Amino acid sequence: MSEMMKLQLLHVSCAHCGQDSTVSVMPDGVHGQFVLRSETSLDEAFLDAVHDPTFDEVDTLLNQSPRMLGKDNWFRAHVLQRTYGEIACDPDSTGHAFRIGKLPNCPHCGRAVLNWKAISPPQFVDREIPPATHKVWEHLSALQKEFRVDDVLERQGF
Repeated sequence: MSEMMKLQLLHVSCAHCGQDSTVSVMPDGVHGQFVLRSETSLDEAFLDAVHDPTFDEVDTLLNQSPRMLGKDNWFRAHVLQRTYGEIACDPDSTGHAFRIGKLPNCPHCGRAVLNWKAISPPQFVDREIPPATHKVWEHLSALQKEFRVDDVLERQGF
């Protein structure tokens, strides 16, 4: 079941294909809710981190990781947002990880959009976005989850 969300529009110019368009993002001031985006496709997933127990579970495992010893709260929060999608979410339709905080890819060519600006006055759109799923994560044992966290931390250079 998809979640209806009110998202803010941004004007984007693609550095690859040169096309101008609009994309939708979470508005400023929304806390604990994220639109996760694929690194390689236009796929998106909604995460309500306040109500999704996997978010706290991954946070706890990250904080217990030897790789996070001595790191401050800001850094650990950054690592959580950077790695959560790869650690706990099922992959996108092409088998690649979702990521919190990633801007949408170009709706024309699918490449990363590099140039964007807010539309003034702000404009909003209602969109249905499917929820993030965690089927793989939920079938892992506690030890397998620890290994998965460590593997993703290592792969991403943390």
